[in-house]
Amino acid sequence: MNYQPFFLSSRMIKPDQSKKESKKIQVKNMFNDISSRYDQINKMMTLNMDKNWRKIVYNLSMEDKPSKIIDIATGTGDIALCFANDKVKVIGVDNASMMLSLANEKSAGISNIKFHLEDAENMSFEDNSFDVATVGFGVRNFEDLNQGLREIKRVLKPGKKLIVLETAVPSFFIFRFGYFLYTKLIVPVLGKMIAKNQQAYQYLSTSAEHFPHGKEFQLILEKAGYENIKIKYLSLGIVNIYQASKPF
Repeated sequence: MNYQPFFLSSRMIKPDQSKKESKKIQVKNMFNDISSRYDQINKMMTLNMDKNWRKIVYNLSMEDKPSKIIDIATGTGDIALCFANDKVKVIGVDNASMMLSLANEKSAGISNIKFHLEDAENMSFEDNSFDVATVGFGVRNFEDLNQGLREIKRVLKPGKKLIVLETAVPSFFIFRFGYFLYTKLIVPVLGKMIAKNQQAYQYLSTSAEHFPHGKEFQLILEKAGYENIKIKYLSLGIVNIYQASKPF
């Protein structure tokens, strides 16, 4: 089965389709623009369920007692900060400097967590550096999804795992209808009222709708060279957690 059209459509979905700038640049600028209000509106959009989702990511990450974790597309650092009371070393990376400024403010005084300005599709870390890689609501913003997944695999140690928390579209009709009503009508309005950027939240809604999820994303992970893939379906199907291992 060929999923190349999905790659193309995902890559072509940008915050502003009328601009010639690449998706990577547009997404970076978008997150810098909404950074000061991102945490507030994120909690409202998820009805504060994001806290429970991050807790599951944390628990899965700590199963094998890692010593070094990388959090990709860390944003303001919410997933990275879940490890604040642990001995594990955590590096959060993002290409949006304003988001990282907030992450650094939130992590002040926490010695085991550091944040780096990095391109997730071309990172500066050596091969086989990390025991766990986490990505929370970030892979759909990659300009080249396959390249991003392969780059994460490069910095993972053999046998170690990637954990991806990402949006999904519910399959059951009633939940699906409610999902589209909320994401198409309510979320952009919240973005306009609170973040002062309706276009940004229209993009986040559209990119979530068109991004492959469930078995489709599993096949993409397999194509990128991962194995032992598991999927957790959460909150009536609006988010999934994927676990995948780098082969030995």
